[in-house]
Amino acid sequence: MRINQFLARAGVGSRRKVEEIVLAGRVKVNGSTLTDLSYRVEDKDEVRLDGKRIEIKIDLDLHKIIAFHKPVGYLASHEDKHNDHVIFDLLPKEYQKYNYAGRLDLDSRGLMFLSSDGDFIQRITHPSKKIEKEYIVTLNKNIDWKPIADEFMLGVREGGETLRANFVSPAFPKSLKAEEQTNHLRVVLGEGKKRQIRRMFHSKNLSVIDLFRVRIGDFSLERKPIDEGKFIGVKEEQIIKK
Repeated sequence: MRINQFLARAGVGSRRKVEEIVLAGRVKVNGSTLTDLSYRVEDKDEVRLDGKRIEIKIDLDLHKIIAFHKPVGYLASHEDKHNDHVIFDLLPKEYQKYNYAGRLDLDSRGLMFLSSDGDFIQRITHPSKKIEKEYIVTLNKNIDWKPIADEFMLGVREGGETLRANFVSPAFPKSLKAEEQTNHLRVVLGEGKKRQIRRMFHSKNLSVIDLFRVRIGDFSLERKPIDEGKFIGVKEEQIIKK
């Protein structure tokens, strides 16, 4: 197969992205720098990217569910004429038609699941399932976090809706002294209303400057780190306990 297809199937990135990598001279085949996009990789070839050996994962096509770490600046969409970057630019062609569960807005980052299994997507996203989602939120200023936490867990009105959090606490309590203010909070939601966290803080005249989703269900990026823009194959039982 051609070098761009080989790199895409190995999970390096989309066809477009890996072509840029090859043309930049970052790929070596059998010790020699390769910039020829027409080169066909043979079984005997050793392919390295930035010095690291690249091999195709034999079970790549078998991943029914993938856990993806979305970076800021990429839209959770298959295509959008108003945005240059969508999350599928970062994924190999095998996953281009997958659907996603747990959408994140353009300026947010963190965990998403993509799958070819529509029933799984429904189980993750349907409000009746109450699958928890956990975020680390960075605000534009330090606040007395306890009154905000109490109010958010009771529910706040915004845009004609009641928005509620399951749990709110300092994101890094070990480094926080008693009664000290903080601008880093951990927020757990049991519902998934549009731009919910940003709207909740906006109702208190606060701005979210970084929104990082670290957990959906039982799967956590804090326990199982994934580099930004990368993915791994996962099983449903890692996300939802039976």
